[in-house]
Amino acid sequence: MITNFTMDKIDAKIEDVNLLQTQRYPKLNISIDDVESKNDKVVISYTFHADYKDGDSEKAKSVGHIKLNGIVEVTEDKTKHSKIVEQWKEKGNLPIDVAEEVINGLNFRCSATGTLVAYSLGLIPPLVIGQTKISEPAKK
Repeated sequence: MITNFTMDKIDAKIEDVNLLQTQRYPKLNISIDDVESKNDKVVISYTFHADYKDGDSEKAKSVGHIKLNGIVEVTEDKTKHSKIVEQWKEKGNLPIDVAEEVINGLNFRCSATGTLVAYSLGLIPPLVIGQTKISEPAKK
């Protein structure tokens, strides 16, 4: 269960104000940068990135970007707590139930904050509509 959400860095920039009129909906990415155990909590570092271009081709020019960094704290019982950190260290991913909760929480919070930043810069809001559902890969 998420017990704390902190955003500690916001980086936003317009590359070319003349391209604002031709900007496309941003490409969005959430990266889990690190997972560690601190004070009986799982601390998950993240980066939310919205990248704006003036088209969809490989030659599209950069209009600007919004990047948000921070941490999410997750509180679980000690057994699950250990499994979350171990899985991150061994496989570089989170258990599906934790990943879904974290990604959906980040989508909501970063979309809200990103919208305020985007409005200030004249960018399209980086909204994520709907919930993310994660499933296990099909076994071969």
